[in-house]
Amino acid sequence: MSATDSGCDATAAKPAATPTEAAPHRVEAFFGRLGDAIAARVGEDRDAVYANLERVAAEQLQAFAAYQQITQADLTDYVLSASRFCNQADLDGKFGEPPLSLYRAEHFDISVLTWLDGTTSIHQHAFCGAFQVLVGSSIHSRYRFAPWQPPAAMQRAVAGQLELIDIEVLKPGDTRVISRGDALIHALFHMDRPSLSIVVRTITDDPDQVQYDYRWPGLAVDPHQRHVPSIRKQQYLRMLRQLDDAQATRHLLRVLADADLFLAYQLISDVVQITVNPAELSILCAACNSLPKNQRELLAQTAHNDMHSRTLVALRRKLHEPGHRLLLALLLNVFDRARLLALVQRETGYSDPVAKVLDWIAEMTGQREGYDNLIGLDFRATEMRMLELMLRGKGYASILSGFEEQYGAVVVDNQRGALLALFRALRKSPLFFQLFHDLSDAEEPVRS
Repeated sequence: MSATDSGCDATAAKPAATPTEAAPHRVEAFFGRLGDAIAARVGEDRDAVYANLERVAAEQLQAFAAYQQITQADLTDYVLSASRFCNQADLDGKFGEPPLSLYRAEHFDISVLTWLDGTTSIHQHAFCGAFQVLVGSSIHSRYRFAPWQPPAAMQRAVAGQLELIDIEVLKPGDTRVISRGDALIHALFHMDRPSLSIVVRTITDDPDQVQYDYRWPGLAVDPHQRHVPSIRKQQYLRMLRQLDDAQATRHLLRVLADADLFLAYQLISDVVQITVNPAELSILCAACNSLPKNQRELLAQTAHNDMHSRTLVALRRKLHEPGHRLLLALLLNVFDRARLLALVQRETGYSDPVAKVLDWIAEMTGQREGYDNLIGLDFRATEMRMLELMLRGKGYASILSGFEEQYGAVVVDNQRGALLALFRALRKSPLFFQLFHDLSDAEEPVRS
C-alpha cells in the first residue's frame, strides 16, 4: 500500500512523475515512506491493523526518527507551497493548533499536531496507535480511574476515583503507545512554543466506544455525546443568562433538581466559566437533588477544581519560560505537595525544590530583574516567606511562631489579622489550593 493508494490523492492514484514534474516535497516523501512502512507491517484488513498498529507504529516512528530530519520550517514550507493534500482527518482544527494529516490509509492516519498554548484534558481514546515528540517538549501524565460502580454501556458520566500514576517530560524522539479505552488515561501539557507531535492512529473506530474526559478528583464524562434534550437545555440556559441572570439562575436550579450526573456537570461547568465564587458553585451542586450525596460532593469538588484549573490554563498564554510552564503543568496535574516537590527536584536537579519553586514565583511576579509580573500577584518579603513555610508543610500556628522568632511577638501580634488573611488567601489561591488543603489555619498547634 502506498501513500498515493491510501488517500493522498482524493480521486485516483497519481501516475509516476515525468521529467517535467516537480519531485514530491521532502515532507510528503518522508511521511509517504513512513506510512508505507507501517502499512506493509500491520496488514490490510481492519482486525490486523487494530491488532498490530500500536507495536508497529512505535517501532517505525523510532526507526524513521523524524525529529532528526523534519523541522517545523519544513512543515510550514510544505503546507504553504502544496496544491493538494491527503485527506485531512480534522479539517476544522479542533485538536491541534493546527493539525496536519500527512498520510491516509484505509484504517489509519498519520498526522502532525502543532501546539502553541493549548493543553489537553485528562482523557482516554477510542482509537489506538502511537505518538512521538517531533519538536519541543511536553509534560506527560498518566492516570488510572476506579469507578464507584461498574458503568453501563455508553454511560455519559461515571463517578469514581482518579489517581495519578506518573509524570514524565517527553523530548524530541520520545515515543509512546496509544491504547484504546482506560488502558491509557493521560494528559499532555506542552512546554515549548511550539511543540509538535506525530500521531499514528486508527480512523475506522467503533462508534460505540466512549472516549471519556476525566475531571479531578474522579468524574468521567463523555464530551462527544449528542443527547438532544441536554443540549437544548444547556443552550436555553445560556440564552437566558444573556437576558436576565436572576431568571437564568432560577431556571438552572429547577433543571438541576432533576438532572443526572452528566447534565448537572455540564450546566455547572457553564457557570464555572463566569464565576470565581466557590460558595455559588456549592449551592448549585447541593441543588442536584436527584443525585446521591456522594455524587453531589464529587460534583462540588470537581467544579471547584475546574474553576482553579481555568486560571492555570489561562496563565500558560502569558508564561513561556520552560521552568514556569513546568510549574504550571505540575500544579495542573499533581494534587499532593510532597509529590509535586519531588517532581521539581527530579526534573531540575535542585536539592531544595522549595527554593526552586520560590525562584520561579519570584520571576513570575516580577521580583527578578528582566521579568514582569505576569500572574497578577503582589508578592513581597512577607508573602514569599509565608509561601515558603507553607510549601514546607507548616500550618498557621507554626508560621506564627516562626514569624515571632524573626520579627518579635509585638510586631506579629499587631499583624495577626493580616497574617491570617494572607494564609487563607494563599491556601485558596488557584495556584496553590490543591497543595495547601491539609494545612490548618488554627492559631494553636493541632494536637494528635
